[in-house]
Amino acid sequence: MSVEQAAVTPGSTADPPADAGADWYASGPPRQISLRTSLIMLVLACVLPGIALCSYLLYANYQLEKEKMAQQTELLASQILVELDRELAVIESGLHVLATSELLQNGDLQRFHQIARAALQSQTIYNYVLTDRDGRQVVNTLRPFGKPLPQSGNPPLLAEVFATGRTVLTGLFKGPVTGEPIIAMGVPVHGRNGEVIYSLNVGMLPTQLNELLQRQSLQHGWLVAIVDSSGTIIGRSRDAERFVGQKAVAELRARLQTSHRGSLSTLTKEGVPVSTAYARSDLWNWSVVTGAPKSLIEREMFRMFAGLGAAALLLIVVGSWLALCITQRVVSSVHYLNDAALALRNGKPLTLPRVQLHEAEAVGHAIVQASHLMAKVHHRAYHDPLTELGNRALFYELVQHQLAIAERENRQLSILAIDLDNFKVVNDEEGHAAGDQLLAAVARRLEATIRAADAAARMGGDEFSILLVDAGEESATETAHRLVAELGKPYPGIQTRVSASIGIAVYPQAGADLAELLENADRALYAAKRGGRNTCRLAGCAKTSEV
Repeated sequence: MSVEQAAVTPGSTADPPADAGADWYASGPPRQISLRTSLIMLVLACVLPGIALCSYLLYANYQLEKEKMAQQTELLASQILVELDRELAVIESGLHVLATSELLQNGDLQRFHQIARAALQSQTIYNYVLTDRDGRQVVNTLRPFGKPLPQSGNPPLLAEVFATGRTVLTGLFKGPVTGEPIIAMGVPVHGRNGEVIYSLNVGMLPTQLNELLQRQSLQHGWLVAIVDSSGTIIGRSRDAERFVGQKAVAELRARLQTSHRGSLSTLTKEGVPVSTAYARSDLWNWSVVTGAPKSLIEREMFRMFAGLGAAALLLIVVGSWLALCITQRVVSSVHYLNDAALALRNGKPLTLPRVQLHEAEAVGHAIVQASHLMAKVHHRAYHDPLTELGNRALFYELVQHQLAIAERENRQLSILAIDLDNFKVVNDEEGHAAGDQLLAAVARRLEATIRAADAAARMGGDEFSILLVDAGEESATETAHRLVAELGKPYPGIQTRVSASIGIAVYPQAGADLAELLENADRALYAAKRGGRNTCRLAGCAKTSEV
């Protein structure tokens, strides 16, 4: 109903509706309505839709907050799981290095015992144990060499090291020496004929996992736990001494058996209702579980929605007919800012659409600028500004990632260490500008020569490195020869004849980890330098050989 229809001036009459019929005329002039009543009706006409709209917005915001909370708990579980996988991978890598010791091949267990005990000083692990095929301990760093050791008590799962030749990670069990709860990781020790002769195991206490959880920035009242493959709690951010070693709640154990990631509503071991999220490791079959108390969530939501509701009601009463317009402006702006914030979090490019609120537009511009700045900072942190190739940090991360894949899937990879010949002559005789021009040209030739799956990086000065994914000796050598030929061609604007020397290190023949591969690649590079330059050399397992 409009104001013109609702309010009639005293002494005037309103036109009858077309379909009113004879009753309209029989009743006389229409009943006059006061301005107060008209305003009340107008306000009601504005308030009721406003209340309905605000109710919808509050409900939609409530659902968004619930989804946001679920996303936060799932993201926290995934982040902690990544950190846990990284620490376990470091321990596994160290075990593999120790398992290749010549002392084990030669049977010098006493000397190996000394080295293993010395290695404990720089690590966070508890002890090293060497067991034979019958499960008997032959070395345990918790006891002096030669002292009697337990003949049984190791978890049966460690026997799979001999059966499969792969790394095994146990759940929580009672250590046969100390009687304390412990977790073990075992890797095979291969003999000269390739057979598994020992299992080299490392012991980890649950306190190490608890310390990992204590380092996390958790909101007040939140709980994080680590659960092994059997559903046993092996680490907990709160009351660890009380609950470590116990089974997780039944509902959570059932979900962990059926899916790798998800969320559910359940109770903690203390009986507190929580919104729970979990993420299970594909490598170790351990799970990280996070729980946010529902009471804290509901209290925070109630406080937030009570304020929003009061503000919305005040705006409706005071603003009346402006309420709908303002609400639409706010909603569109909030939706944009939410979308922009999510895109910023996911690293997607942002564009600024037209919004109706000046403040929202300013915030939007700030978010867009922040996204551009983050992209620039990220690029600068991992790329060389002169050549636009990846830098040392990015190269190390790529190699570590590919090493983990190669080890898990029994693949090969190769690293090429490249050094330019006569680069100093270019700098000294033609100037640093010519040197910079040369480095940029070398980078483009490297990118044009290698595959898209490979990675080139500038390590500093005139030193470059290349990661060849899934490449053995033959493929790596062929690529190195092509690079030598390509980099030895003349460079426009450069008078000095420039060539390249290349060292090749192939995983796993030339090294089992990043440091060893880089060292052997450098040795092969120096051999190429000594051999006359403009050539490449292949690093072997024991010594550097000429290609």
